[in-house]
Amino acid sequence: MFKKILVAIDGSTYSKLVLPAAIEIAAKFDGEILVLHVSEHDRGRAAVFTLETPAEATRLVADAAKTARQAGITATGQLRDVAVGHVAKAIVETAEANAIDLIVMGSRGLSDVQGLMLGSVTHKVMRTADIPVLVVRPPRKKALSTNGAVASFKA
Repeated sequence: MFKKILVAIDGSTYSKLVLPAAIEIAAKFDGEILVLHVSEHDRGRAAVFTLETPAEATRLVADAAKTARQAGITATGQLRDVAVGHVAKAIVETAEANAIDLIVMGSRGLSDVQGLMLGSVTHKVMRTADIPVLVVRPPRKKALSTNGAVASFKA
């Protein structure tokens, strides 16, 4: 079912939760993983500004692919470089070009309304991809209320 899995990572706290979920799915379906990192750049008047160095982006992808391979999963990595605002499009295009069956990516934890208003990458991918998109959220935190009952809430 999910033989080819694209794992979109950006180095954020939420994206660190994505790889273990993708590895579990790949193991269950005897699948392979393509780790994708899309670097955004903004063209100023005289220069191109990026949020990270090419070495940092390469290391992020290499480490994720290595982790998947150590878990016994066939894994490769890919870097894309796009203008600000085009990350979702690059993720969907990469999925299409590689015959991906499932995209796995993280959530910033925003509600659906807030995410749509802000135009988050995750929501754009979910709206434009023709394949399933698994959004990995952090686990619910549990706290004790004043009467000793356990209450759950989202991070």
